[in-house]
Amino acid sequence: MRIRTAIAVVALLLGMQTTVFSQKHVARVLQTTINSKDLEPSAEMKKQAEQQLTVANYKKWATDVKYINLASKVLEILQAQFVKDKGISVAANEVDSFFDYSTKARDIQKSQAQQALGELNSKVASGKLTAQEKEQAAGIKKQIEQQLSVLSQPAPKPTQKEREYAEKIVRTWKFDQMVYKQYGGPVTANQMGFQPVGAYKKFLEDEEKKKTFEITDGSYKKKFWEILTPGKNANLVPPDKVNFNKPWWVLMVEMAQAGGKK
Repeated sequence: MRIRTAIAVVALLLGMQTTVFSQKHVARVLQTTINSKDLEPSAEMKKQAEQQLTVANYKKWATDVKYINLASKVLEILQAQFVKDKGISVAANEVDSFFDYSTKARDIQKSQAQQALGELNSKVASGKLTAQEKEQAAGIKKQIEQQLSVLSQPAPKPTQKEREYAEKIVRTWKFDQMVYKQYGGPVTANQMGFQPVGAYKKFLEDEEKKKTFEITDGSYKKKFWEILTPGKNANLVPPDKVNFNKPWWVLMVEMAQAGGKK
């Protein structure tokens, strides 16, 4: 009986140690405590990564994604406090405008798909394609036609959840606009427009000095600042091309419209 009790105690202690490790304190942001477990990717993301990556690469991904999640979480919490302090709000008509430009982007995408289909049909009709090229063209044609089938349907009315998400996007852009105006620095480009990564870093450096947040784990802290520093392969935007005068969804539509007129 004593042996069983001793084993049970050891098992309990090991379980406690495992729990403490999985809940390792990583950072504090305002009144929020962040533990390592809070930074874990979702079960769905893990499943997809396991299917696509080797064991070694999966382990690296599982670690790196937690570092990225920490940077995102810290910035998100401090961004929310910043916009609150600055009285930044998003009006209903600004959300409406976001969806108006989404519709315009959809129309442009449809026009581009129709043009691509016309050019593809002309190549096939020319009789100059090999049998292999004809087979490839047939596959591409099917994809374009499927895309056009979707784009030809009326755009559904945004749900309340979609409007809330759009409001978040507009608010984030307003934050980006203000911190870039205040701090400047390098800007990268992605599918969501311009990202003032240099301004993010300076903003967070100031916030750290104010002690609004602290990263208590050394390895996380090191990676945190590395993530906020653009690497040599970063898609940097030339300073004269940076534009925070208009939201990125407006700029993308205007650029597409200008390109179509050339």
